Amino acid sequence: MTCQSCVNDITNILNVFPNVTHFDVDLENQSVVIEGTAPPSQLARALKDTGRTVVVRGQGVADDQQGHSGAAVCIFDIYKDNPNQAPPTGTSGLARFVQIDRDTCLIDLTVQGLTPGKHGVHIHESGDISRGWLSTGDHFNPTGVDHGDDCTGHVGDLGNIDVDTNGWGDLVVESERIKVWDIIGRSMVITELADDLGKSSHADAKLTGNSGQGILSGIIARSAGAFENMKKVCACSGATLWEEARVQEQPKAV
Repeated sequence: MTCQSCVNDITNILNVFPNVTHFDVDLENQSVVIEGTAPPSQLARALKDTGRTVVVRGQGVADDQQGHSGAAVCIFDIYKDNPNQAPPTGTSGLARFVQIDRDTCLIDLTVQGLTPGKHGVHIHESGDISRGWLSTGDHFNPTGVDHGDDCTGHVGDLGNIDVDTNGWGDLVVESERIKVWDIIGRSMVITELADDLGKSSHADAKLTGNSGQGILSGIIARSAGAFENMKKVCACSGATLWEEARVQEQPKAV
């Protein structure tokens, strides 16, 4: 943000969201604090569509929920099967997990730069990324059931994220099966193909949903709540210093 015009643009955008109850745009501190129930991915995407760089610094829960029972984040920083190969320019993603209460976990996932269409999303049992997604093991499946949808399949089955023609995709899931404390240290993988949710006759339908190889993957790490663990973004390299930030433009060195 550079001027009052930026503040006005952001205000106009946020006023469109009926589930945003209050927001404060601080030009001097370059921050926007938003209260409401709108998924952070949708808010960040709307703001980014104005051409501005957006970094989500934290996520909390409503005041009447008395805090949350834990939070986690997964930054998708491994491309395909090579842990040393950075994703192509403009391809990235981030998932946030907030345990709203003992029974409900909110998952909010955003990706950028993938091929338009549906891509499978799964939590894998292992956090070993020494060979990229190939070393992450099977889908997280503590109940020993067949692959399926996010209600009846593996606990790690999250269905599909639908990527639009601009390469953006958002997925918001409220799960009563996933618990933040059970998935920290595991991995998350986005696949090249759509997940058939175990409904096809393909040989892999009951194992992987015939969703193909992994494209993006990352480790699920413990995270802070809103503004509890502020980090800086390096202006020289553009690297995010373990910051639980969503997709960010690479800033140029000056």
